[in-house]
Amino acid sequence: MDPRDVLKSIYLFRDITPDDLAALADITERKSYMVEEYLYRTGDIPDVFFVVESGTIDVIIKDKEHPVATVGTGQALGEMAFFERSARVASAITREPTHVLQLPFAKLDELFSARPKLAAAFYQRCCVFFARQLRTLAPDVNRRYF
Repeated sequence: MDPRDVLKSIYLFRDITPDDLAALADITERKSYMVEEYLYRTGDIPDVFFVVESGTIDVIIKDKEHPVATVGTGQALGEMAFFERSARVASAITREPTHVLQLPFAKLDELFSARPKLAAAFYQRCCVFFARQLRTLAPDVNRRYF
């Protein structure tokens, strides 16, 4: 599958220009995983995030029995680590043979420096996504936020 088709399907890169999409595809790295193989573990220092080309991945927080999230074909994984590059707080393990596109942080930083409109679109989409997540979670938590 063409990496551009996979990338343009996720919320981060939907509706970007064909030129930006091609530049983004050029920095991706394809990787394949077998069943029950880790993409990363709790405590790893992140240097990439992933877009699932095909397959299913469970996200598991340390000492928890059940996954807190399941990510599949056409979804992003580990993108929050791009913003805070400290140790990962969860592990990601495949449920089935899985193929991903990796987006290395260093190459993405360089690309965003060279293409500020792409960077602005990326950051805007991330902000919308995170705001929606917070809006969804906030009513369920019985605590004061600010």
